Amino acid sequence: MELKISELLAEEEKTIWIKYLDDFEINIRYLPRRELVKISEDSTEITWDKKTHTRIDKVNTDRFYSRFVEKAILGWRGLKVSTLAKIVPIKLDGQDPESEVEFTKENAIELLRSGYDLDSFLQDAILDVQRFDAEQGEALKKI
Repeated sequence: MELKISELLAEEEKTIWIKYLDDFEINIRYLPRRELVKISEDSTEITWDKKTHTRIDKVNTDRFYSRFVEKAILGWRGLKVSTLAKIVPIKLDGQDPESEVEFTKENAIELLRSGYDLDSFLQDAILDVQRFDAEQGEALKKI
């Protein structure tokens, strides 16, 4: 019997909570590589250099982050103002450092746009199959 990869691919949605910093955890959805490539392609704008007559591909980061958040980030918990201050410079203006920052699409996009390594951390985590399937991951380690 011939095995086909397409028949072995998991169809159910896989989600996990991952810890980023302090008690800040993010609920993420596994994205197959093809979906991340599609997000990147859909966020790429094509222009032409008039001098060299060559094509220039430029990623529209706002569009990329918006689509990335829609597809991959389901929510977060434990993002306190004090933790946010460790990720990006903020002004407290009398805010309680222990108050939590609510998850919204706009907050997630702004955090990805402003933080230095959160976007690469999330992209690596979202593509890490073993994180999403601990049982499969343990079996693969034994091979």
